[in-house]
Amino acid sequence: MFRRSAILLLATAAWAETGSRACAPCHAEIYRKYKQTGMARSSGRTGDGLESFANVTFTSAGAQYRVTPRYAVEFSHGDVKGSRAMEWFIGSGAVGRSYAGFVGGFLFQSPASYYSARKAWDISPGFRTKPFVDVARPIESPCLHCHSSGAKPMKGTENKYSDPPFAEGGVSCERCHGAGEEHVTRRSPIINPAKLAAARRDSVCLQCHLTGAARVARPGRGPGSFRPGDLLNDHITVFVWSRPDPTDRAATDHAEQLARSRCQQAAGDKLWCGTCHDAHSGSTRPPAATCLQCHSPHKDRSADCFGCHMPKGQSREGEHVVYTDHSIARRPGTSARDRVLQVFRGMKAGDRDWALAQPSRSVPLLEKLALNGDAAVLVQLAQQYDAAGLGAAPYQRALKLDPDNATAQANLGIYRIRAGRVRDALDLWRSAFDRNPSMIGAGLNLATGQLQAGDRPGALTTLGRILQFHPDNAQARQLLLTASLP
Repeated sequence: MFRRSAILLLATAAWAETGSRACAPCHAEIYRKYKQTGMARSSGRTGDGLESFANVTFTSAGAQYRVTPRYAVEFSHGDVKGSRAMEWFIGSGAVGRSYAGFVGGFLFQSPASYYSARKAWDISPGFRTKPFVDVARPIESPCLHCHSSGAKPMKGTENKYSDPPFAEGGVSCERCHGAGEEHVTRRSPIINPAKLAAARRDSVCLQCHLTGAARVARPGRGPGSFRPGDLLNDHITVFVWSRPDPTDRAATDHAEQLARSRCQQAAGDKLWCGTCHDAHSGSTRPPAATCLQCHSPHKDRSADCFGCHMPKGQSREGEHVVYTDHSIARRPGTSARDRVLQVFRGMKAGDRDWALAQPSRSVPLLEKLALNGDAAVLVQLAQQYDAAGLGAAPYQRALKLDPDNATAQANLGIYRIRAGRVRDALDLWRSAFDRNPSMIGAGLNLATGQLQAGDRPGALTTLGRILQFHPDNAQARQLLLTASLP
């Protein structure tokens, strides 16, 4: 089965941002309204008073959790006990919030989330199936890109950020209107998305409201390099399924669902996000201002267009997470049989995009593209070769082009240990685990290799670092007992 993937390269080039507060003196009313919207409040430092601490305990997979008023989650699973700080919230709180905290400079999602309707804390979306306490799930760049402004990743690492991890919490004015420095200092024109050509207008919304089945970055680009006024397709290519699956919908599939609707297919570019949504106030225009322009009302004029044709449903992110169905279906339900991957409406894809979107079906194409010296292509090709034990060469080539690629380092280390090149393998695993402590396999391989090589002090150091990030890992705790024996 095809696996949803995101292949992302965040550009780090600075642009002349001022921050949203610079907009307030001239646009006071718009600024005041916008600061109350979910987009403006989609991330920030914890402690704004939104959460209740009346229901703070819960269990999941045999583990007990408790959230403290100081925004820490305490956990207990057998003889494993600990806590993690929740320094940053992610989510407006309209439905709920997730949280993140630093460990060793790396930013991880908390296993505890707050659910507003219940006014209670519970396990975070996607964590319930884990048979252990997971406190090392990385906050990935797409998450910060869409929930904050000016993410600050550390170069040469994965999931390591400056503190604070972003320049401005929430979606800033400049995320939709472009950099504001010239506008503030010289009163030069600034971008109004509604006045852009349709594809560029829609790109402003699609950067965050189009998840897709796969998102493939252009070389050297990605969601973080997009600027208002650009075409999103110049930065990423988004692939979607030809048929939707009602059981596999994300809370950010709005644009994909809308593109499938008969309403947008008939109305074309006239129907876009701004037709129904006022971004500055967060309000949704009533049916009389939207639906009834094209549709005759039912006999019962009090009928709820949105409630019937755009119902809320559960998303794949978790049982407490809901989405609004933007497919505007006349009758709910559809079949996901015989579906194939396709490029999202209006976008174009080249051979590289297709190969990276579905690598298991594109090995000959990956082999051809690998001749061009593309690290992302080489890593995908190597992973397809792994089953036959032939991935070493493309991994090695990928590392010459991208020395910081932790996936290539971790996997090439396996080939090196099989070839008896122990020192090389240990160096590769150490580098991979240093860059990305979520790669517990690399850490365990490093500790095991150090023990076998007689480096007990090194193994103890590695195991201590593993348990710093993964305190509930049974294999690491067993290795620690072995390494501690006289």
